[in-house]
Amino acid sequence: MSAHAPNAAADEPLTVTLGAEALRTFCRELLQSLGTPESHARCVADSLIAANVRGVDSHGIQMLATYIQQIRAGGLDVAAEGRVEREDGVCLRYHGLNGLGQVVSDRCTDHALRIAGRLGVAVVVANHSNHFGAGAWWGEKLARAGFIGIVMSNACPAVAPWQGRTPILGTNPLCVAVPGRGGAGRWLLDMATTTVALGKVTHAAHLNQPTIPRSWGFLDSNGQPTTDTIAAQRGAPTPIGGYKGSALAMMVEILCAGLSGGAMTTELPVYRTGGDPLGISHSFIAIDPARFLAPGEFEERMDRLAGLVKASEPAPGFDEVLLAGEPEWRCAAVREHSGIPIPVKLWSRLGAIAAELRVHPPSPSVV
Repeated sequence: MSAHAPNAAADEPLTVTLGAEALRTFCRELLQSLGTPESHARCVADSLIAANVRGVDSHGIQMLATYIQQIRAGGLDVAAEGRVEREDGVCLRYHGLNGLGQVVSDRCTDHALRIAGRLGVAVVVANHSNHFGAGAWWGEKLARAGFIGIVMSNACPAVAPWQGRTPILGTNPLCVAVPGRGGAGRWLLDMATTTVALGKVTHAAHLNQPTIPRSWGFLDSNGQPTTDTIAAQRGAPTPIGGYKGSALAMMVEILCAGLSGGAMTTELPVYRTGGDPLGISHSFIAIDPARFLAPGEFEERMDRLAGLVKASEPAPGFDEVLLAGEPEWRCAAVREHSGIPIPVKLWSRLGAIAAELRVHPPSPSVV
């Protein structure tokens, strides 16, 4: 099906389609052209394109342009891997040394797997890091190894707390990944503590969509609810569920920046593309279910729990009850074969960056 803007001519497509591997290679080459070590570039590319494959385009390749702006401005160290600051039993604190968020997170999840494999649980916190992509990438890494994975991150101030007008909190994402049989995921929650992620509005703008759903909960620069895409970009998202979302965002702040000694809320810069280090903090928790139940029993219980929930009669307008993670896994099954739709506006921007960096982009097909 073709994607077109309202009232656009039929010969003006809004998306092009590329295969996942071609996009991964393109991402790696762009990052390497800026001095990023190949292994670091691969880590970032794998994270971003995995989000696109799952249909989470807000955290996919569109983030690459933001990262490149930050790198060019001198805002992060592409060669840094970070270092352990302190380790005590199940607890570890990691200093990201202003490295790429994905690289820092990869090292932290490795430490979480090591500690939890030995002691049954691990709590790893990181400071002085950067945007780490979609939390699901790290939660699923823990779940594939058989652990319950809990992943959180604070973020640059963009959200007014409940009853406030000034942006203080970040979108502060929270992910919980539960393992299933044979290394497959069984349940995967990955959510911002705002009604929707900031990147969804950016994606809508890339598709020339003049309006967004009111249910997305965006405010304009005057603090009034808006469905205008441009006004939403200049405004701010709202906490999910009002005071509940605000409290969840603060919980994430506490378990990330509060626990790691990192910068909190407005101590972080407002803009992510400048030369100032972001100083973002993350938290990675791994729990081994086999320390509580016989091997395989937890996975059996999760199958039973899923069956109990999905036995609910679908509400009007729905064919079935879906669990957290199922829409994304189904999308991945399609996109892995049919390719990933990329907005033409975004692809043109990345093409211009590629030309400046003398990187040859892959040839897309028009959808």
